[in-house]
Amino acid sequence: MIRLYIIDDHYLVIEGLYSSFDMDSDDFKVVGGSLIICEALQKISAESVDIIILDLFILQSDPALNFTRIHNAFPSVPIVILTYDNSLLWKVKMFQLGAKAYINKAEDKSVMRQKLPLVAKGETLIPEDVAQIMISGPGILPERQSITDHQKIITYLANGMSTKEIAGKLNQSESYIEKKLQKIREYFHVNTNCELVYKASSQKLPNLFL
Repeated sequence: MIRLYIIDDHYLVIEGLYSSFDMDSDDFKVVGGSLIICEALQKISAESVDIIILDLFILQSDPALNFTRIHNAFPSVPIVILTYDNSLLWKVKMFQLGAKAYINKAEDKSVMRQKLPLVAKGETLIPEDVAQIMISGPGILPERQSITDHQKIITYLANGMSTKEIAGKLNQSESYIEKKLQKIREYFHVNTNCELVYKASSQKLPNLFL
């Protein structure tokens, strides 16, 4: 039996996984769940958990920091990311940090049932597009600080700033900001800045409205 611990800020997600695995399979068992990272750090026992399932965006916290805190506290327990976000940027970041699988919440539960046993056996399930980038090197994606830079740019957009004003804030040229925005829109699969702000907000991009 594979013992799962769920960390997700939506109570219904935790309850849904409890019901799904308890009803449909004796191969899995949800042994606990938390809505916040701090509680999970106190409740998880590495000896009683085989896999930690971690929501990518929890409240307004930093996904990378959340992952690192859990991973450092329980280095022997594999972590699987569960999210609605499908951006390549976050996939690469999570696998760079040590995630063992990246599962979209919109996928059928059978996908999770197929992947979790492989993770429990020690496999890392890196998607082909992510593997290509990790093999090719970081030059395929924006620079290492790109996630933070992108958050700042989207935050300024959300607060009504123009590209010229954002350029002044970041001490960059306006053309540099335009190029950055084009890349960000591509990663989020949107066409306009308004769509970008809406999608980033709905996905709880960290620090968006700070």
